[in-house]
Amino acid sequence: MRKWFLGAAALLVAYIAYPYLTLFWLDRAVLTGNTASLESLIDWPLVRQQLKADVKLALIQSAQTQVGKRNFAGIFGGALTALLAPTVVDSAVDEWVTPEKLVNNEEVVKRRQEQKSFADFVTYAFFTSPTAFRADLRDPKDPKSPTLTVLMALSGVRWRVVALKLPPPETWLSKPGTRTPSDDAAPVPQ
Repeated sequence: MRKWFLGAAALLVAYIAYPYLTLFWLDRAVLTGNTASLESLIDWPLVRQQLKADVKLALIQSAQTQVGKRNFAGIFGGALTALLAPTVVDSAVDEWVTPEKLVNNEEVVKRRQEQKSFADFVTYAFFTSPTAFRADLRDPKDPKSPTLTVLMALSGVRWRVVALKLPPPETWLSKPGTRTPSDDAAPVPQ
């Protein structure tokens, strides 16, 4: 009975620690430029698909807001956005959301040279369900910086990144340096 209890307790501890270990492996893979590890830790096709949908929706909603103003630029801009956004977003996400682009990102290269982990970016990390895990990331040097939410799912016997929830569109559709009060948190995944 005691061995069974110890075995069950060890499995529970391993289960709880595993997504945190996956975050550590992600950090190491990014900092060492290990694209093969990133391929196994991140479901790139699923992440790209989700990002495309989120960005298209945000752009179209922003364009509809402009159409609601009923001026020529708003109506023309809204129509043009609805027409071009899907193609432009698909191409941009396919081009930029790759392991190679991630490891060659300016901030990643800088941290790699300094041998400095991204652990200080994590502001929250915990389970959202028995098979889902959420980590919120924010620039530690800028408390007003928007939050990027990383969603992981238990896929078979391993945790993988399956989605990135971008900050509210106002933060990345507005001019640099201008933020709104809702910038503080990414939407809570359901």
